[in-house]
Amino acid sequence: MTQHEAFDWLHAVHGELYCNNRHPSGRDAWVAIVRMPPVGARGGKLIVALGESMLAATTAAAHQWLALRNECGPIH
Repeated sequence: MTQHEAFDWLHAVHGELYCNNRHPSGRDAWVAIVRMPPVGARGGKLIVALGESMLAATTAAAHQWLALRNECGPIH
C-alpha cells in the first residue's frame, strides 16, 4: 500500500488518523481508527491500529478490517 492508497482507503472507510509527535524521544506515534459497521446480529467493531508511521498504522488497520470483513461475510 502506498501513502496515497492509505489515505484513499481511510477516506473510503471513514477512518481517522492521528499523530502524536510530542514524545521526548522525537519519534512519531501514529494511530489509525476505523469503525466496522454492525453485521447481522454482530455489533460494530472499533479498530485501533498503532504504527511508527502513517503508512504502518493505516496498513495495520486495513489488515484488521479485512480480516473482520472476511470473518463476518458481506456487509449489506
